[in-house]
Amino acid sequence: MAERLAQQALSSCGLPALWADSNAWTVLDTDFQNAGRFLATWLAWQRDPQRPRMLHYVGIAQAAPVFTTANNPATDADQPKVFQILVQQCAALGPGFHRIVLEGARISLTLCIGADVQTLLGEHVFQADTVFAGQPQDKWAVQLLARRCKRGSRFCIAPDAPTREGALPPASLPTVMQAAGFQLDEPVPSQSGLTGSFNPRWDIATSRSASPHVVQRVARCAVIGAGIAGASVAHALALRGWQVSVFDQEIAPAGGASGLPAGLAVPHVSADDNPRSRLSRSGTRLLMQHAERMLQRGQDWEPSGVMEQRPDAPPLWHAHACWIKPAALVRAWLAQPGIRFVGQSTVGAINRNGDLWQVRGADGQDLGNFEIVVAANALACTGLLKGLPANAQPRSEILDKLAALQAVHGTLSHGSYAEPLPKLPATPVNGNGCFIPHVPGAGGEQWFAGSTFETDAMAAADIGAQHAANMVRLRQLLPMAGFDLAETLDRGPVAQWSATRCVTHDRLPLVGPIETASGTGLWLCVGMGSRGLSFSGLCAELLVARLGAEPLPVEFSLSRSLDVNRVRRRQSFASGDESPSDLQQ
Repeated sequence: MAERLAQQALSSCGLPALWADSNAWTVLDTDFQNAGRFLATWLAWQRDPQRPRMLHYVGIAQAAPVFTTANNPATDADQPKVFQILVQQCAALGPGFHRIVLEGARISLTLCIGADVQTLLGEHVFQADTVFAGQPQDKWAVQLLARRCKRGSRFCIAPDAPTREGALPPASLPTVMQAAGFQLDEPVPSQSGLTGSFNPRWDIATSRSASPHVVQRVARCAVIGAGIAGASVAHALALRGWQVSVFDQEIAPAGGASGLPAGLAVPHVSADDNPRSRLSRSGTRLLMQHAERMLQRGQDWEPSGVMEQRPDAPPLWHAHACWIKPAALVRAWLAQPGIRFVGQSTVGAINRNGDLWQVRGADGQDLGNFEIVVAANALACTGLLKGLPANAQPRSEILDKLAALQAVHGTLSHGSYAEPLPKLPATPVNGNGCFIPHVPGAGGEQWFAGSTFETDAMAAADIGAQHAANMVRLRQLLPMAGFDLAETLDRGPVAQWSATRCVTHDRLPLVGPIETASGTGLWLCVGMGSRGLSFSGLCAELLVARLGAEPLPVEFSLSRSLDVNRVRRRQSFASGDESPSDLQQ
């Protein structure tokens, strides 16, 4: 029965015929609880040779969906596989927005969990092509639903009994919907609910969109920087059909801080669940989805979980956390068809050339013309953007944030074991420093400890002192009974790896468009700091969502915490200012 109703909803909205040969299609479902319509849409996409390149599905559920084989709403022979994938990805989700990528990241499910559907709808800024909805509770809910539609959007609404006093009676729903701009189909005896199209008699206001820039058609993009930030952006753009050229001064990708031999992706935790905590939680889960799809488990990464040691509090277990080799993920992202990596190419200047941006090398060489340019080159973006012609200069507020970018140097200690250590923890440990005990390497099992967070370049250059600081943190993190772990590790082969991170004024990345007097198309994605693993994939999804007017991967109010144009908070970064859980990535 549930499967038949889901298929009926799709056909009443003209799917899959309407999406034929589209680059992207967006579906809004305000009654996701059993996922039946999503599963039917997913299968229809799989089977359609004319399916859109990207399918965006936004589902709103009042509580986290609980799936079992027994309550699988579908009986189709192909359903068990997709159903089990959905079960795995939806495990242990709490309130808020959750981005789940499927089918090689060509399907994005944004699952929004919360008791108030209207509040969740108000956190969106996209317009859907197809809408599935339950009974709107009042005329304000109908108007909010209309704001999530574009002209011509097809809808299917299943009237139900009002769920609260004063709610909109089903009999009055057609009149209220028509007043909001919805045109209703003639009733069909065999079909329950209301269907039709959003086609108001008035012009649709442009203020319905929160994007100030012109939505860019799929074309050519230059990404400056082949670290984890640039690679994630390039991958997300290429999935959507962009032809992407990635320029980097190094001969190979991940030549800077993204070349970290191994690091931890673990959410930040705060008493008030602040934006950094919420963003890192969402970003870590998204990173693990990319790793599961693209990397070799046990060799390039491991969903090991992480134990966080906290001062004056019990240890905290992070089940959704992992160790990972960042360079492996960077290479995998850049292997996406449509991406061209250009090494040993330092970008010296970008200039507006008609409707395009011209990119030039440090020696003046013409590197090409592009519809958009994304600066993802960490601290080097400051000089590049300040060097723009006078008519293309960013606003002073953005230049102020770029001037506040700070170099923070980090040293990671690592090595192999000189002797068996039976008392080692089974999983990574995080806190004031970190310890990753079991990482496969060319010479056998490796350990990693660190890393430092040093703003003084002269102090950072003293590698011996930096290693000693890592060992001091290790003794505090793991006071092993009966022996000194740091001293034991030092008896084996030990090496150090150092790099420089780019940190913003508030320790959150800068992501978004830079509007200039000479035109749009210049974007920024920098400042991942110590949490590049947790932030990079999420920032890339946010950037491409804003670029193409797609559903955002997080709440609109939360996304503003990453916006290039957010208000700068004055803050210094003396050594030690970073909280202990930020030192690892």
